[in-house]
Amino acid sequence: MSGLRVHQAGLLTQIEDGGRIGYGDIGITQSGAADRYSAAWANRLLLQPVDTPLLEILLGGVSLVSEADTVVALTGAEGAVKINGREVALWRAHPLSKGDRIEIGIAKRGLRLYLAVKSGFACQPELGSCATTLKEGFGRSVEQGDLLLCGTGLSSPVCSTLGHLIPDYPDMITLRVLLGYQAEGFDGEQRARFFSTPYHVTQATDRMGCRLQGAAVTYGGGELISEPIAYGSIQIPADGQPIVLLNERQTIGGYPKIGSVIPMDCYRLAQARPGTRIVFKETGLEEARSVTQELLEFIDAPYGLPSPP
Repeated sequence: MSGLRVHQAGLLTQIEDGGRIGYGDIGITQSGAADRYSAAWANRLLLQPVDTPLLEILLGGVSLVSEADTVVALTGAEGAVKINGREVALWRAHPLSKGDRIEIGIAKRGLRLYLAVKSGFACQPELGSCATTLKEGFGRSVEQGDLLLCGTGLSSPVCSTLGHLIPDYPDMITLRVLLGYQAEGFDGEQRARFFSTPYHVTQATDRMGCRLQGAAVTYGGGELISEPIAYGSIQIPADGQPIVLLNERQTIGGYPKIGSVIPMDCYRLAQARPGTRIVFKETGLEEARSVTQELLEFIDAPYGLPSPP
């Protein structure tokens, strides 16, 4: 097989897919693409299953040379992408001929770019997934000189995403929160503080979770027993600074949780740079269920290009 040769690997580039689901009971985290919306679109633009293995690229700075005729699609953070020195658009598919060079510059807005390739990158699944989870020893980051094996041929149509479906990456985002049962341990004053004051994304944020800085919130509900941690859970540790837990979160924890950010907003949070202002907004079960169902229908659709929320 042929593929894409890595000439410059960037800060952190790794293969991801939909994640390693169903192993939390033995302490193995979910992992998978941090911004699943962008990752799903990259694969959908190639008319292939949305969880097909692809590259997640942190901040850019990656250079690849194709050693075969193939088709790629790029989505995610805003940045300059060039093929053979000519700038090309994100959120669309591009044919590559043998010898073509892709250069992904440093992202100007957002954190993560996604590069999907026809038929996906070849890898050996571990526990049903090709997702890289460095802290658990699943896979490794991409390195200079690697040959990333992939499908070949130029038969895939060249598709692009409609403009209104392409997300932006503003300096302030609102995250919709579904309160959990532990929210009762935060009195009215603490809840009001949490929902009325902005927080900021700190440097201490990664694929495990997004740590925020702002008005401290105090839990007064007494001692808790450790329990499983859901995607998007908002933990409030002893210092009162919220942590929104993401793909590589711990599987159990004992910090109080005021609620959970809905999945679509977690994907937006995964693109938030340090310094981004965060505002929380309480949502109801019906809105959370409706938005999540629309997203799942997009992700689970077998083919075509349906319009996600």
